[in-house]
Amino acid sequence: MHRSYFVASLFLVILHASPITPARAEASKTHAGAAEAIVPSVYRLSPSDDVQYRLQELLISAVPGDVIEFDAGLFQFNRQIDITTDNLTLRGQGSGKTTLTFKGQLSGGQGIEATGNNFLVEGLAIEDTAGNAIKVLGARNVTFRDVRTEWTGETLATNGAYGLYPVQCRNVLIDSCVAIGASDSGIYVGQSRDVIVRGCRAERNVAGIEIENTVGADVYDNVATDNAGGLLVFDLPGLQQKSGRNVRLFRNRISGNNHVNFAAPGNIVAAVPPGTGLMILATDHVEAFDNDITDNQTASILLVSYLVSGKKVNDPDYDSIPEAVSIHDNRISGGGTKPSGEFGLMLSTLGTPVPDILFDGVVNPERLVDGKLPDELQHSIVNNGKARFLNFKFADLNPISLASGTYKPERDVSVYSKPRASLAPISLADHDPPTKLADKTVLAYRAAPKRLSEFGLFEGNGSTQQPVAGVVPYDLNTTLFTDHATKYRFIRVPDGASIGYTDTGVLRFPEGTVIAKTFAYPVDGTDTTKGERLLETRIELIEEGEWFGYSYQWNDDQTDASLLLGGGEVNVSWINEDGEHLSNRYEIPNANQCLNCHSQNAAYVPIGPTAMNMNRDYDFGDGKANQLDYLAEKHLLVDLPPAAKRDRMPVSDDPSTGSLNQRAHAWLDVNCAHCHSPQGTARTSGLDLRFKQSDPAKFGLWKSPVAAGHGSGGRSYDIVPGEPDKSILLYRIQSATPGIRMPSVGRNMVPTKGATLIEQWITAMPKDK
Repeated sequence: MHRSYFVASLFLVILHASPITPARAEASKTHAGAAEAIVPSVYRLSPSDDVQYRLQELLISAVPGDVIEFDAGLFQFNRQIDITTDNLTLRGQGSGKTTLTFKGQLSGGQGIEATGNNFLVEGLAIEDTAGNAIKVLGARNVTFRDVRTEWTGETLATNGAYGLYPVQCRNVLIDSCVAIGASDSGIYVGQSRDVIVRGCRAERNVAGIEIENTVGADVYDNVATDNAGGLLVFDLPGLQQKSGRNVRLFRNRISGNNHVNFAAPGNIVAAVPPGTGLMILATDHVEAFDNDITDNQTASILLVSYLVSGKKVNDPDYDSIPEAVSIHDNRISGGGTKPSGEFGLMLSTLGTPVPDILFDGVVNPERLVDGKLPDELQHSIVNNGKARFLNFKFADLNPISLASGTYKPERDVSVYSKPRASLAPISLADHDPPTKLADKTVLAYRAAPKRLSEFGLFEGNGSTQQPVAGVVPYDLNTTLFTDHATKYRFIRVPDGASIGYTDTGVLRFPEGTVIAKTFAYPVDGTDTTKGERLLETRIELIEEGEWFGYSYQWNDDQTDASLLLGGGEVNVSWINEDGEHLSNRYEIPNANQCLNCHSQNAAYVPIGPTAMNMNRDYDFGDGKANQLDYLAEKHLLVDLPPAAKRDRMPVSDDPSTGSLNQRAHAWLDVNCAHCHSPQGTARTSGLDLRFKQSDPAKFGLWKSPVAAGHGSGGRSYDIVPGEPDKSILLYRIQSATPGIRMPSVGRNMVPTKGATLIEQWITAMPKDK
């Protein structure tokens, strides 16, 4: 069913949620100097057909200190919710009373994605998201309290990867939460610092609770039961934050974690043997004590290196071997009675029950002094009651050694009997007080023109996309795929101002520059006289040194477009130039989605207009000219170097413009690198797809997936040279399924030309022998 939510005024939408205070009404009249006039407010939402857009608009207009409360009941969402504001609270009436369901989600990689500091979620449930339930990226002071995340059906590989997912965050508190049915980890804390997970329950996940590449975490008073693995502490390669350490695990009940491992093959968690209680992999300085670990049928405790995963490591800075782990004063019983998985079955040949504490025996030979590890690096395993120990010597364990009788594990734990000093408790810093009541973005959204025509960019009503004098059309060598839409691009620079040339990143646009991009579909691509349908025009505007982005939806009469901060969708059909009848549920992004995709270190940055990508010819009406030369001749661009010294990005689908390798990198740069770069919102994956990234490990060769979930497609590496059908990168480009497809927003259809190019590129890579 077609549903398009059209905004005439932001404040009419807010009226549906709660009254506008006089201070807020006054603040809407001005941009500069309005911060003192705005005060935080509490808004109340009840279930409704348009709650998707009502909530998103509230989040876009939110100021630090705002609270959004949900009534008891079931709230239905079909798109990802995006949050960027600091000091924001989402509050329900209790995780058993207020439920936000994403069942049937159509777009987005998460249920909720947040980037603001001092973020609090409490008293609600998130169910059946296409990907992760709640992801918080790069924030300080994150609190989840009484939050339930759940996939309500069967435990399937197609469930979302993570329930609660703070990543690259600092000062994280996860308190009294419940996580059920995640295909990776119910509660997952990655690449973060200073974390407390307490009083939570995780069940029927692949991994109940996982702490990964994290420095400083206390995990206590939790229950992990009926997962494949109960509690995991991992350190993985290829990520920005390495060398996780200083993790304490205590007073947890880790019981009966014997669920089938339903993770998609290729993910590291898929290698966790079902029946694992506590697993410590490659992480240094971990202390596990005062835990009840019972009835885990493969292993009560696994202490292992990354080598047991069987995966290649293409990260020279990664330390795959755990050191200085202390396991003491735990109550362990009933484990190892029915080992499963390939690993468990091999150990079961030694007899059952399998010993309680299993160590792979791997040490770093470069750390040995006189054949032994120094005391400061040695493990300590003491005072664990009657728990039995086994150093199963992973390097020697194989079917041949088992069959021949040459395999000789060690069962003497006395080597590890020297206690280690306890790790220091984690203390979370006080939350930062709000330093401002409203930032420039909120004020800019409120002051934004409500109609596209107010910008004065086009002749007449704009339906012909004919720019007025002073507005310069342009094009790009390689373009972002947006469901086959035609795009018209324009730049307007203020009178007397000029663009500064730079050969890296986006050109240096002067204050007041407007960049516009209109999206359209032809009525009939075989007959251009029938015209086209304009869908939206996106505006990027730089004010006071910061960029802001807005979307305007064209009306049915094609006479103007209206501001649409909360996003929307339009069902559209057309005939392409090959005579094919196509249709699409075209999505107009909400303003926070724009910020997420365009974010570099949390600052909005345009994606397309770089010197490399604009270095091409364009017909400005009196014959073709190089775009950069044209802008320089019009005194709109300064510091332009000679043509011979300018880089040019190839046209991805034109072999005459570059090699296969160059064109593939160009396509990935434009379509993926705005997120997959060291400052982008997908930086946590460690995948860097910028055009000039030449390190194969960083652009994906033999790189294991992180947080891919069922997006791995059962494949083990982002790129397997010469094997496109084994490469996750291609799988996600070829997919149109929410939670799998990449990019996760901005498209519903498959970029067939781009996918073919990437397939050819991977095929041409020499296979490793």
